[in-house]
Amino acid sequence: MPQQQPERGHVIVLFLILTFTLFSHGDGPALIAPFLSADKLGRLRNAHGVLNGTKWGDFDPHEVKEGAPPWQAPKYLNLTGFREKDGYVWDDLDYFQDRCRQFSKHAYPPQDKTGDEWAHGSAKKTWQNSTGSVQGKWVRRQGSVVKHGAGFNLSAIAPDISWIGNEADWGWNVTGSSGNVLLRFKETESDDNFYQEPAEEGKAPHSAALVREVAALATFQDEDTPGVSSFALRLHGVHWPVQGSMVLTTTSDKFAGIFGLPHLTPGAPFFETSQKLLNKTVDKIIRKKERSRFPDVSNPWDPVVEEDLGPIPRCEYIMYLQLHPFQPSELDTPADQSIPLVENMERELRFPTGAPRKATPDLRMSMVAWSPDCSYYLESKGPPLFPPAEGHHLVGLKDEVLLHRVNYSVLAFAFVLAVQAYFVKEQIKESSTPSTLSRLSFYTVAVMVLTDGMVFSVSSAWVFSATNTLHSTLILTFSSFVSVIISAGFLSGIYNHDPERRIRTQREQNTINNNAATIANTPSIQPATAAAPTQTANSLPLPVTAGARPPSPPIIIPSDQDIDAEIAENTAAGAAAVPGTAAANARRRSQLTPLTFYFFVVGLVLLILTAMSMNWSPRPRAIYFNVVGFCYFSLWCPQIWRNAKRNSRRSFAWSFIIGQSVCRLIPFAYFWIYEENFLFAPPDRLAFACMVGWVWVQICIMVAQDVWEPRLGIPFPRGWLPEVWDYHRVLRQDDIESGVVIGLEVDSVREGADWTAKARERAKDLKQRGMTLRNVDCAICRDEMLVPVVAAGQADPSWTLADMMERKAYMITPCRHMFHTKCLEQWFRKRLVCPICREDLQPL
Repeated sequence: MPQQQPERGHVIVLFLILTFTLFSHGDGPALIAPFLSADKLGRLRNAHGVLNGTKWGDFDPHEVKEGAPPWQAPKYLNLTGFREKDGYVWDDLDYFQDRCRQFSKHAYPPQDKTGDEWAHGSAKKTWQNSTGSVQGKWVRRQGSVVKHGAGFNLSAIAPDISWIGNEADWGWNVTGSSGNVLLRFKETESDDNFYQEPAEEGKAPHSAALVREVAALATFQDEDTPGVSSFALRLHGVHWPVQGSMVLTTTSDKFAGIFGLPHLTPGAPFFETSQKLLNKTVDKIIRKKERSRFPDVSNPWDPVVEEDLGPIPRCEYIMYLQLHPFQPSELDTPADQSIPLVENMERELRFPTGAPRKATPDLRMSMVAWSPDCSYYLESKGPPLFPPAEGHHLVGLKDEVLLHRVNYSVLAFAFVLAVQAYFVKEQIKESSTPSTLSRLSFYTVAVMVLTDGMVFSVSSAWVFSATNTLHSTLILTFSSFVSVIISAGFLSGIYNHDPERRIRTQREQNTINNNAATIANTPSIQPATAAAPTQTANSLPLPVTAGARPPSPPIIIPSDQDIDAEIAENTAAGAAAVPGTAAANARRRSQLTPLTFYFFVVGLVLLILTAMSMNWSPRPRAIYFNVVGFCYFSLWCPQIWRNAKRNSRRSFAWSFIIGQSVCRLIPFAYFWIYEENFLFAPPDRLAFACMVGWVWVQICIMVAQDVWEPRLGIPFPRGWLPEVWDYHRVLRQDDIESGVVIGLEVDSVREGADWTAKARERAKDLKQRGMTLRNVDCAICRDEMLVPVVAAGQADPSWTLADMMERKAYMITPCRHMFHTKCLEQWFRKRLVCPICREDLQPL
C-alpha cells in the first residue's frame, strides 16, 4: 500500500505570510496590523486631533445656572472622561486650579500687583531638571460630591472594554485621612522632548515659554485605613522649568488624560506651550505605532505598574506640583543673580569636575492631586495650612545626589561585612580545637550565615541591573561572599564537633554495624569464602591465626585527646568492609546537605515576605520589620542556653561578641535612625533602642555567666539540663578525706614563712565565718594558690563577691585534683584529660 504524503500546503502559506510581513516596507503599516489595531490607533488619532484642534476655553465645565445665556453654557471635549455624559466631577476643576495657584504663590510670593501675579518671571530660582525622588505626607480632602464606582456606566465610557471584578470597588481609591507619598521623577532634555516659545523683541520671556515632558512614578500609602496596602501608578505630563511647575495625569481606557492635559493647566500661556509640545510628542508616538511591523495595542502612557490580569476600573489622578525656590543659605549669590549658579550646580552634578561647592540643596515641592472620577484631593502636608513640625511638603534628592549616597552607603556596608569576616577569622583561631568548638552554639553562627547569605543573594541579583552603582555593588557582593564562605566553614566545624550530635551518630553507626554483623553471620546469606582448614582427629592443633578476623584498624590518640571523634572515624573506616555500611558512610559524608537546603528555604521565604511587605500598609510593614529585627538580634540566646546546658563559662571571645554585635547593628541604625537614608524609610528610633537594649541584655547575661556561674544560680527543674560537674565547687573539710589534696592552713605556718599580711588577714576573716584558708600547688604552673575551705560540720556560709571571685580562681576536677583556672582552661584547649592522672574530663 503506498504511503500517503503529508500535506504541506498550510506550512507554505504561513511561510509566505511571514516572509511578506518581515520584508514589507517599514514606512507603512504591516500586513496584519490593520486587522488587529486599526480601531485602537484610530481612537488615538482622533484624540490627537482633539488635542491639536482645540483652544484655551473650549473645556469649561461648570454648574449650569438658571437664566444664563447660551454662550455661558458649560463646554466639554470629545475625549474619554472629558465628556459630560461620562459623569466625572468636572465642576471642581476651578477649585483645583485655584489650589494650584495658591500653592505656587506661597512658594513664590508675588512681587507686585501688576500683570500676572502667578507667573514667576524669567529668573531661575530652583532646579531646572526635576529628575529625582521626593517623599512626604498628604492629607485627604473630599470633593464637592461623593462618588462611588457603582454610579458610573463603564460600558458607556469605554464600550470596547470588558471590565474585571466588582465595579463598585475601584482600585487606587484612597479613603484614609492621611498617609505618605513617594514620587520618582524622570525628565530628559533631548531635542524631541521640549518646546521653547520664540521670545518677542523688547519683551521678557514668559515663565511658561520653556516646557519639557516629564514622567513620575507615585507610590501612595494610606496610614488610617487598616489592611489597605500601598499602590503605585505612573503619571505623564509636562514641566515648565522656569516656572518650576508640573502638571501630570494618568491615561487609561476610561480617561484620555494626556490628550486633555493642556486644558487642565492654570493659565492660557501654559496651555499654549504644553499643547504645542504634546502635539509633537504624541504624534511621534502614534506614528511609530502605525509604522510598526507588528500590531501594538498597548497604552504608551499606561499608569499600571504591577502586572494585571485584565482591565480593572481604577481612580484617575491629575497632579500639580510646584518646586520650591532655593533658600538664601543654600546659595552663594543673591537670589536675583542665581541664574548661572543653578546652571553650574546642575552641570557639576551631571558632569562632576571636582569644583568646590556648598552642600547640594534638596529637591522640595508641594503637591495637589485630584481624582475627577472618585472626587477627592490629596494635598501635601506643610505650611501655610500646617506647621513645619507636622511636615515640609515633599522633600527629597536629585538622582545624582541619591546615587552618590547609595554608592557610599553600599561601600560602607561592604566594609562592615569585611570587618565581620575579620572577627570570624580571629574567632576561628581562638576556637581551633574540638574542645573549644564544642562550646559554641551552632544556631548563633547559623543566624549570622543566614543573614550574610541573604545579603549575598540580594547583591548578586542587584549586580545584573545595576548601572551607576555597579562597582560598589560588586564590592558588596565580594565582601558578602567572603563573609559567607568563612562563616560557613566555621559553622561546619562547629557542627562536626558537636558532642551531642557525635553521640547520636555513634549510636546510629553502632546499630548499623550490629545489623550488618547479624546479616553477615546468617548462614543462608553468608558470603562464600575460602574453605578454612579443618582439624582431624590425628592432626596437630591448628595455628592460632587460622580463621582469624582481619585486624582492626589502629586507634591513634590525637593531640587534643578528642578520642571519641577518632574512635568514630576508625570504626566507620573498619565497618566500610562490612556489607551494608556504604550507604551509612555516604550519609555521614553528606550531613550538611540537608542543612544547606534548610538555609536556602528559610532565606527564600524571608526574601519573599520582605518583597511582599513593600506593598503592605505602614503599620503592618513596620511590625514585620521590627519582629524580624528582634528575632535577628536574639542571636546570642542560643549561646546563653548552651552555656547553661554544658555549664560552660566561656564560649566566643569577647572581641567577637562585641564586634559582631556592633557590626550587625550598624545597618539597622542607618535605616532606623538616619532620616535621609536612600530607601526613604521612616525612622523608628524607639524600636532601634529596644533592639540595642535587647542585645545589651544578652551580653550582660553572658558576662554574668562568665563571672558568676553559667546557670546563674537558677534551680532548673530536673530533666531540663543534664547533670554536669561543677569545676568551681565549694570545698569542705570532708573533701580532704575523699582525696582532695589540700595544703597547710595559712595560720599554722610559722611566722617566718613567706605569707603576706593580706593573706593572713584574709585567713582570720574566713576563720570567723567557719572557714580556713589553705595553700595548694598547681601541677601545671607549679605556683601556689590560696583556697577557702569550709570546716567540717559547718553550713555553707553566705558568699560575698570577693568569695565568688576567689572560687573562680581555682578549679577542681572530678578526680579530686586542683589547678589554677587559667592554667586548666589553657590545658583544656589542647587536651580533655587531667594533667596528673590522665583521666578523661568533661569539657567546659
